[in-house]
Amino acid sequence: MTAIEARPLGRTRSGRARTAGILAVAALATAAFVPALAYGYAYDDLWTVENNPALDRGLGSLLGDLLSGRGAAHGVPDATRPIMVASLWLDRRLFGHDPSGFHLHSLALYAACTAASVLAIFAITRRWRSALVGGAFFAAAPVHAEVVAAVNYREDLQSALAVFGVLACLFWPRRAARSGVAAFGLAALVLYGLLAKENAVVVLPLVVAVAAALSKTRALIGQNKFRVGAVLVTTLAWGTWRAVLRATGRDDVPLVLAPRGLVERLARTARYLVRATRDGIVPFHWAPDYAPEPAPSIAGSIAWSVALVAIVVVAGQFARRRRFRPFAVGVAVALVAPLATSPLLSPINETADRFVFIGTLGGAIIAGTLGDRIARVLSSRARTVALVVVLLPFFVVARTAASAWKDDATLWRVATERAPTSARAFTGLARSLRLHGDLDGADRAIAHAIELDPNFLRARVTRLYGRLARGDVQGARADIVDIQKRGGGRQLGMRRAIRCAALSPEMSRRCAGGEGPVPPRVPATPGGTSPEAP
Repeated sequence: MTAIEARPLGRTRSGRARTAGILAVAALATAAFVPALAYGYAYDDLWTVENNPALDRGLGSLLGDLLSGRGAAHGVPDATRPIMVASLWLDRRLFGHDPSGFHLHSLALYAACTAASVLAIFAITRRWRSALVGGAFFAAAPVHAEVVAAVNYREDLQSALAVFGVLACLFWPRRAARSGVAAFGLAALVLYGLLAKENAVVVLPLVVAVAAALSKTRALIGQNKFRVGAVLVTTLAWGTWRAVLRATGRDDVPLVLAPRGLVERLARTARYLVRATRDGIVPFHWAPDYAPEPAPSIAGSIAWSVALVAIVVVAGQFARRRRFRPFAVGVAVALVAPLATSPLLSPINETADRFVFIGTLGGAIIAGTLGDRIARVLSSRARTVALVVVLLPFFVVARTAASAWKDDATLWRVATERAPTSARAFTGLARSLRLHGDLDGADRAIAHAIELDPNFLRARVTRLYGRLARGDVQGARADIVDIQKRGGGRQLGMRRAIRCAALSPEMSRRCAGGEGPVPPRVPATPGGTSPEAP
């Protein structure tokens, strides 16, 4: 009996055994990243969580601003992701500013995502053992450290939870009920994911890709037309809302500012998709940061395009035979899931571990199928030993990857080690060193960041704060003029820096550290530019 022809889960195992298996895999996911409960805030957590005044507002008015598009204008972080913001708002009520409670919420979401991955894998492979092995593979993937250990990236957990749930519902072995309640529930699940983070929009191409790989497109539509329709209508409604926000300048998701031609965009996308597919299938490599890359050369563009076509061809060949269709699905999921974060759509970061989170479901499907077939020729004890031997390296590396997010200082130190050519990593390190009182170390780090990328304006803003921390108001004012001439007047922190630079040296030191007063109005900065200008 092939993986696709196996009987449904409900006819092969008792409900109690199924529940125990799912809970065991969820427990493995929790164990892999449980040290995160002792971590503090790091990177974007500092402004989206720890120092976010919007979380102290009433939930009704806050959500009203987010859904109406006023959130970005009012300075609310993640203004187009209401579910994410609402979850942080709830944590603030439950845990105050204690990061352990926020991390506990994220860890619980990760356990839920892992459980949902088990259900999705079973729905696709029809094999309980495949689902458990694949879920264990997913649970301990080191590349997941970022979304679990950084509170701000729980939005990726929420969107993935919705995507996995939709796949499980649509491909579940039993004939789908044609009730309005089922369609409404699925629509609510899709909306939850989309309002958590926009990359949940890949749910539609993923459904198409999985159905095509299983040769079940007609059956899927025929048996689930109400549910598929609900997914489609909900996605279109959300897309209309976001399109209106983007057209009116109220969408706060940053995109690449530098113009790119179609050829360059496609070349970058080919490179990105090949790498993302690799990392989705083998989710072992991790890093807190990645240095920006130049556009591929002509030869490189051809090579990446050929590699991308080869991946598609391999998936197509696997799909031709029933026995290999789970592998086709795994490759398809790993390839299609990162589309929403590809250079084709111009996200501000071209590479990040969180971008392959949903795609690792593809690797889990492949690992689960391989594990199931290998287990057929092994004894019960040998199966256990083999599983431990395979998962232990993942488990150890996952712990190491998560530890990078322990606090901001650790994060940026590790980031410079893992991405030594990243100007952003050295800029973050400089800020961390400055806040810890190591001004000389901060100066060295920021000088290296500017050397790596002279056009990285955030580095120049960080150098500006370093001058303020030393009381060098003349140097700070010169930096302000330079940044404004370079078009960086809207960089985060510029308004405060301008006001701090108008104070005395002693007051500027306190102001830059957030300890001193910041006057509402100050005289014009050198060069005649109003400090109140963006």
